[in-house]
Amino acid sequence: MRLRAGLALLLCLGGCGGGDEEAAELVAYVNNLQRFQPYNQLVEGYIAFFEAPGRPVTQAEVDAARQLIDEYARAVGRIDSLSFKGEGLRIAHRFYVLSCEDARQLAADSTGDAQKEARTVAFGLRALRAYITGRLYPGLEVMLAYRNLDLGDSALAWPE
Repeated sequence: MRLRAGLALLLCLGGCGGGDEEAAELVAYVNNLQRFQPYNQLVEGYIAFFEAPGRPVTQAEVDAARQLIDEYARAVGRIDSLSFKGEGLRIAHRFYVLSCEDARQLAADSTGDAQKEARTVAFGLRALRAYITGRLYPGLEVMLAYRNLDLGDSALAWPE
């Protein structure tokens, strides 16, 4: 997974050519990512919830977190990246989709009790957060900087 994420960042850096149309497309994409902030807040909340020491976890809570990952993956997958003019942006989005699918797979293990499943789901959620904050957002920031575009500090901020 790290190799794919690194490759995505490299391709994003290499695919930053283009003109005003690609710049407008990049700005629109970054602004569109704001609609995923509620998902990101829920991801962060579940991570904190599952990591709380001594807190019993129910199967319903584990299932709700898995459903969140499924809904998030479907929402990200609905973005039509094939119409993107910028190759770097197209590749970055494809890896975003793949990271959501990876999170789904990591969280899918349903063997064991609810506590064990909660750890598995939390692992998938942390992997998704790590990709977004460590690869996607920095890659998009590089593409924005390459075009001398500044959308402000909050454009690509992970909720705390």
